[in-house]
Amino acid sequence: MSEPPPVKPPVNPSARWAPHKVAAQSVAAPTAPPDAHADRAVYGLMQPVLGARMLFRDGDLMRASLVPAGLLAAFCICAALLDPVSWSVWGIVRRFYQVFAVLAPLPSVLLARHYAKLASVARNKFGFGPVEPCIEGFWRAISRAFKQFVLVAIGLLPLTIALHFVPFLGPLVIHVAVAVWALHWIVVDAFDSARVLLPGQKVADLDVLAEQAPKPWFVRFLLQARPWPVVGRVLARFGGWCDRMAKPWREEIALVEEHPSLMAGFALSTAALVATPVLNLLFRPIVLIGASHVLGRLEAHAAPELAAAAAATGTTATTATPPPPPTVTPGA
Repeated sequence: MSEPPPVKPPVNPSARWAPHKVAAQSVAAPTAPPDAHADRAVYGLMQPVLGARMLFRDGDLMRASLVPAGLLAAFCICAALLDPVSWSVWGIVRRFYQVFAVLAPLPSVLLARHYAKLASVARNKFGFGPVEPCIEGFWRAISRAFKQFVLVAIGLLPLTIALHFVPFLGPLVIHVAVAVWALHWIVVDAFDSARVLLPGQKVADLDVLAEQAPKPWFVRFLLQARPWPVVGRVLARFGGWCDRMAKPWREEIALVEEHPSLMAGFALSTAALVATPVLNLLFRPIVLIGASHVLGRLEAHAAPELAAAAAATGTTATTATPPPPPTVTPGA
């Protein structure tokens, strides 16, 4: 009896999705984001993990992050000790994390200089340099912090008012929308804090880039209601006001909109960091390092496209982005 012919493999075998391999690769030997949305979500999820690994293995990054983390912890301890109601071990610990939970997601105006230096050190460590820290004036930082606070607080006001009239599911949808809105701004703030200056660049140049960036997605959504009678005009005016308030973060908001799956993973791991004791003391440095890596990769990937577009239109590129760096091994 003759042997049966060998079974031929399929012409286009479908590869099995292996998120653990994507996660391991993202941390062990960080590279550019993958193409598939599912892989990009895992990639984004692992960026704060990469930031933590880089932080604990690199002395320069650790020294740059200990000062702001120590000052934040000292302030939280003082706030906990000044509350007579919490004068017990458990009460002090609980009050400490309550104060920290309020302060951690908000822009740290007094520590902005330290975080700017940390972002530049992280960029140079990843090979995206040479870059300089983006240090703003104190009053400019105060103005930006106030605008962000107001925008985060009332940006969803039209949606929440409308959902209050929805029976049963309305309150649940409001809670979900507020949580997603808060995560969105935590990610936007992380990428805003990771900004750096390229050689020859000034802070005013970043303002020009923000002016050229598209309007935020929530502003465009509100402006679509302009044809509606009465209510549409109110929503359009509210959208114009939101656009003016959100102008400093146009680039970061556009980045979140352009890479939704990557940013969703980044937001989930960032939320987990905020809820993890001890690690949340280093929340901002860890997230800042991860954001610096993502920004460097995305800018390096976009540099050839910007140069090609500038050549096609006969213009010059607005900024110069460093070439893609070699693969970096954390702690090497």
